[in-house]
Amino acid sequence: MSEQTAPTEGTEETHGQGAEGREFQAITSQEDFDKAIQSRIARERAKYADYDELKSAKTELDQIRESQKTESEKAAERLAAAEKRAADLEAAQAAKDLELVRLSIIAKHGIPEEDQILVHGSTEEELAASAERVAALASTHSQGPRPVPSVGKSPAKSTENVPIREQIAAAEAAGDAKLVSQLKAVMLGDLPTS
Repeated sequence: MSEQTAPTEGTEETHGQGAEGREFQAITSQEDFDKAIQSRIARERAKYADYDELKSAKTELDQIRESQKTESEKAAERLAAAEKRAADLEAAQAAKDLELVRLSIIAKHGIPEEDQILVHGSTEEELAASAERVAALASTHSQGPRPVPSVGKSPAKSTENVPIREQIAAAEAAGDAKLVSQLKAVMLGDLPTS
């Protein structure tokens, strides 16, 4: 099924020949490699030999064009630049004004510093609504200590731990047998084994 075809007349086989029609030779030494690289670099540099000339010609052309502009064209360019600068300054001032409004609304609602980042909006009304939501959220978290459901009293605002025996006595006084048994199990678990 596989047939071999002979080259037709008028075509030449170019296997083994380089792009320039000469026979391919493998690079076998560092010197040959360096020569090939230097040759390639020289060809590339030749492509851009007139780059500096073109660059200076462009600069000169730009200067000529600038000198040929009429006064009205120059004035129009200066006006456009000034308008852009004014628009940028107005936008920056508007952002600063909005931040001042935001800070005054935050102060008005008494929002804690760690929650102030949550207040956002692009208008005074949006900022006020956001501040109200954050203030409501912050007030629920800043309420005093919650009552212990089993005892029915708020925990003491002591920085020390309550001894386990006092916790057991409080649970017994409240009549919570389940809590008493849990606390006694904890107490037994803390005893050293001999």
